[in-house]
Amino acid sequence: MVKRRKKKSIRAKEHRVYCTYFPDGSYYIGYSCKPEKQWEKYYGSSKYVKESQEELRKELIVTYSERNKAKLQEMLLQLEYREDERCLNDMIHIRLRLKFIKDFIPVDWSPKRYKDV
Repeated sequence: MVKRRKKKSIRAKEHRVYCTYFPDGSYYIGYSCKPEKQWEKYYGSSKYVKESQEELRKELIVTYSERNKAKLQEMLLQLEYREDERCLNDMIHIRLRLKFIKDFIPVDWSPKRYKDV
């Protein structure tokens, strides 16, 4: 007799745009679609986050149900703050299908101080 495999339930992903703050006042803007348990401990994949021995703080900027909108919002914030010397982002990599972001509305956000998060 052949055993049928159970189908895994498909959980809707949350696509998050976040900001990680460092005690020195610098910050990193990122994107993540990690599940809730992993998200709680995740502060980003940049070298600054990985090499940091300090206590980091994280702010959730916005959550989308669609990846394209989250990636676009991340890119817009990174572009907006690219000249801020406190912003640690130094690379943008994005490919989006325009038809999926026709109804996109950017959020109004600005970085906080480490102590305010």
